[in-house]
Amino acid sequence: MTEIKKDYTAAFVDEEIKDDLIKEVKQKIETENDFAIDYKVQLLVKNLIKENVIKYETPNKVRKKILKRTNSGLDVYKKSNKPRSYIFEKPAFAFATALVIVFAIALILMNRVGFVEEKDFDMEQTGENNLFVQAQNNFNMIIQGKLDLQIKTSDTKEVLKFFQDKVINYSTIIPDIPQMILSGAFISEENGERFAHLVYAGKNNELAYLYQVDESYLYDSQIITLTNDFIKYLDEMNCYSKVTENHVTLLTKIESNICAIVSNGNSDTIENYFCSQ
Repeated sequence: MTEIKKDYTAAFVDEEIKDDLIKEVKQKIETENDFAIDYKVQLLVKNLIKENVIKYETPNKVRKKILKRTNSGLDVYKKSNKPRSYIFEKPAFAFATALVIVFAIALILMNRVGFVEEKDFDMEQTGENNLFVQAQNNFNMIIQGKLDLQIKTSDTKEVLKFFQDKVINYSTIIPDIPQMILSGAFISEENGERFAHLVYAGKNNELAYLYQVDESYLYDSQIITLTNDFIKYLDEMNCYSKVTENHVTLLTKIESNICAIVSNGNSDTIENYFCSQ
């Protein structure tokens, strides 16, 4: 027969206890004071967290990054055999324990994957090879009619074939931007490497321009550049946008591509779409 310990109350509260033990643990809670106190504490903590911590579903790309970094082919959820400390049972420690719990939760939230201090990254981006600078310059040239499309079509298959035929050496992404229709594409070249560019148009002649490069060009060769802290910010699945009176410039990472989007359309629509990818 399994010995019922107080550790089982946490599993009971989380509904993770084996079916054959539920009845025995419940009986302990109902008949023994130590178990009853521990059950109430576990339930209180769970309810506090449930009511005050917002739960988000982890995006696939974040999940993959976590698994990769933790080498989690292993079972990371191994149960510990170490006994818990039940200082909540002593009223003298109740307030201090509550503060520790709140502080611990705050630390977890502050250090979650993707938490990096956001700042005005755009102010630090300089140089003719900088992705942010190039994206804004290219958009201005498109608006002024100084930069033409090399292929004009709304057919994504034709554009993908165009990129393939012109030897783009990385996988390209053609998203469906809300309230925009694909107009076509063009290719730029830096130090013998070719890069993909897309242009979209809206009903009221507003434009959206997307410039995408594989992350390796920033990390390894630095043919295309961004500041190191900006790269880190994007690599940890954050989305950065800068809104001016005339347009929005947004940088984000989609799969393995760093994407710069510039548009004079609705900035909220652009941000909501790309920052939720």
